[in-house]
Amino acid sequence: MEQDDSVLRINFNNTKPIELVDLTVSFTALAESFKDYANTHTADPHPDNLRLYVKEIRSGSVIADLIAVAQQAQWIMEHAEVFAGFVASTNDLVNFFLGRETLAPTAAPTTRQAKYIAQFVEPVAKDFGSQMNMNVMEGGIVHVHNHFQIGGMEANALQNGVSRFLGPQLPSSQFLTDQLMVLEQVKNAAAAKSGDRGIIESVHPKPVKLQFSTEEAKRRVLDIHENPFDCVFQVNVEVRSAGGKPAMYRVLEVTEVIRPDTD
Repeated sequence: MEQDDSVLRINFNNTKPIELVDLTVSFTALAESFKDYANTHTADPHPDNLRLYVKEIRSGSVIADLIAVAQQAQWIMEHAEVFAGFVASTNDLVNFFLGRETLAPTAAPTTRQAKYIAQFVEPVAKDFGSQMNMNVMEGGIVHVHNHFQIGGMEANALQNGVSRFLGPQLPSSQFLTDQLMVLEQVKNAAAAKSGDRGIIESVHPKPVKLQFSTEEAKRRVLDIHENPFDCVFQVNVEVRSAGGKPAMYRVLEVTEVIRPDTD
């Protein structure tokens, strides 16, 4: 493994005790964000090669010195430069979510970046009187131009900005009535338990797996004279979601079949 004397120092100046789970989530988000940054912004041919490791954690306010270690020693780089770019990127994300600056559509944060920055500042967001600093150090000397700082109120505002950016998340399960559904594919057997997909535009624009709660409900789709793919079905449905996106529509009842206009 290859490392140099560059250090990324994280300093939580907290006024309240930091819950261990919040600190763990924060450091995990930091580690994943750094790994993603290194993968994207370095010429390292080995994916996930450069990772953060704990060098030292000090008492008092929480001070953690982190080092970057390359798993493949034959690929050598200036870690301080990567740290500096990562800190600058973190500042850009914070400024974006606080509404201080806009980014070109091609430079807009990803959902992954948004979630990680919100998790990273979680210990500070829960303590309005606290502050978090992130500095790049090399040979014990602080790089004054590579500095990140955020207070409790700003961290809270940042998380609110992230929530607006990500949009409302679907609950894991919800029941909806009188939804309009079209078929994307369907097995021509009422007893078939797989292979059915449909679109409910009011929930999600893309096809989602269908599960009919009863054979009778599926027969309402199949036992019609018209081509079912030309019809619209009004349904009562349970939407089951994972990761904020619908994973399955469980069709409880088909209340109406809207046939194509023959005029």
